[in-house]
Order: sequence, then C-alpha cells, then structure tokens
Amino acid sequence: MKLTLEQIRSATHGAARVTEEAEGFRFFRFTEHQQEIYRTVSADFYQKSFATAGVMLEFVTDSQTLGMEAVLKRSSSRHYAFHDIYANGNLIGRLGSRDTASGVFGGSYPLGEGYKTVQIYFPWSAASTLRFLALDDGASISPVLRPNRMLIFGDSITQGYDALYPSHSYASVLADALNADARNKGIGGEKFFPALLDEPEDFEPDYITVAYGTNDWAGRTAEELEHNLREFYHRLSALYPKARIFAVTPIWRKNEFEQKPAGAFAHVAELIEDTAAELPNVTAIPGYHLVPHDPSLFADERLHPNDAGFAYYAERLSARIRQAL
Repeated sequence: MKLTLEQIRSATHGAARVTEEAEGFRFFRFTEHQQEIYRTVSADFYQKSFATAGVMLEFVTDSQTLGMEAVLKRSSSRHYAFHDIYANGNLIGRLGSRDTASGVFGGSYPLGEGYKTVQIYFPWSAASTLRFLALDDGASISPVLRPNRMLIFGDSITQGYDALYPSHSYASVLADALNADARNKGIGGEKFFPALLDEPEDFEPDYITVAYGTNDWAGRTAEELEHNLREFYHRLSALYPKARIFAVTPIWRKNEFEQKPAGAFAHVAELIEDTAAELPNVTAIPGYHLVPHDPSLFADERLHPNDAGFAYYAERLSARIRQAL
C-alpha cells in the first residue's frame, strides 16, 4: 500500500511544509516567507533552500518490506545525494548516487518480522520529491512523535557539506541526540542574515543552535560583521524568548591566519561570546575545538568536515548542550 499525504506528513520531521503535487510529495524546510526572501536576494541561496537537509521520516510499522521512489534535483554545489534508510537503528539501504544529485531513484528493502522503527533521512545536497512510499498491504503505521522541537541555523557546514551520507551530518546527529523534530536552516555560503527572522515559525522551539561566522569573516567588513551578528542574535532572542539558544562559534579552518577586512578569525568568536553574554536565553559554545585540526577530517582538507569530522562535531556539540541543559 502506498502511504497518503496525511500519513507522510504525520511521520515527517524537519519540514515547515509538506505538499502533494503532480510529481509526488515535496518537503520544505523553510517557510514560504523565508523562501521568498531568498528568492529576492540570491538565486543561489534560493536554489539551496529547496534542499531537503534535515528532513526525515520516522514511524513504527509491522510491514516486512518498504518500497520507495524519489526524484532528486540538485540543490547545492555537490554532485552526490542519498537517502539513508534505517530499521531499529540498523542501516538497511541507501537510495541515491555518488555520481549525481539529479534523477529518479527507487528501491525495495526488507524490514524483517515484527514491529520496527523506520527512519529515512533525506539528502542535504538535493531536493527530494517522494514519488511514493509503500508498505505491505494491511500493514500498520504509527508516526514517532519527538518531544522536543528545534531550529538549526547555519551555513554550508550546517546544511551538510561535506557529509557523504545525510544521517552523518552534524545537524542530523544532533537532532537525534536531543530527540528533536529539527528544522535545518543551513544554506551553503550564508552569513548572519537578520531578515530570516522577520516572523516566527509555526511552533515554539525548545532549542536553537546558530553556527554562522566563518563566511562573515571571509566576506564582510568588521562593521558589517558586528552589525549583522548582533542584530541576528538580538532578534532571535526576542522572537523566541522561551527557547534555549546556543551560539556556536566557528570551527577550525585551515586559512584562519589570513588577514581579512573583518579582522582576525578569532575575533568572530569573541563577538559571538560577547553578544551571547548580553542575552538571558543565549549560551555561547566555543566551536574551535569541536573538530580536531586535522585536514584528514575535512573533505576539502581545509573547511568542510567529512563524515568522520562530523562525528566529532556532533558528539562534542551534543555533549556541551546536554551539559548546559
């Protein structure tokens, strides 16, 4: 049996909207208002806003098989994309390709006997439209409802660059660790962008993480950096006064000692920490040592963690957040 829009929507985490269209089910991690803002300021960011980073399905079923087919459309600068499929925490399949982030992909996967929890992580590097998701005829399905809600703001590293598999990105691992329905707002190349906070989401988040700064250092003046950084955190704090907000300073990058108009790389962390100290619901978390300064942990050997680097990032960041909570 093919799942309906209602069943798909009820089992979805990480989406502001789920729609059924001619090609299939579409998942949007940004609100319509946020996407319209990106459409007006950057064609590149607008394209990336359609990537299904952080979107996942999670449900309990007694079906013995799972079938799915998805249409992928490239929504990043990377040429690979996968769905990761788990049953009771065990990887049972990956749907996608190392060679392309576009095309139609389908497969059937054995789930085994009895009840099991199924998790399907959607690609961060592409927009996935689900043509269908099918279980055995007569099988039961119950969505897994996570107790916490979360927003994850950031740049390319938050979107997922350069995890090969979506379940290995730090944002996905962090959401699982905090048992949160988390909307990933990461956009490759993004900086502190206060206009993204013009209006609230349709839920009250329990936790928020913010991990901008490295692109601000590389591409803004000192005055622009400080203005946008402070404006973003003050808006965020006022918009979600009940949320615990964690301001993550930038992780290591290989060219950290280059001279930029924004000043020293370390100055970004200082500004974030000083701004967090002004706001009652914001806690700064130093990011510089979250990923060891080892080029082999970075896909490009300088900036974007690979799967192994993200494992360090997620483990250490989740530990710091749990300690703060």
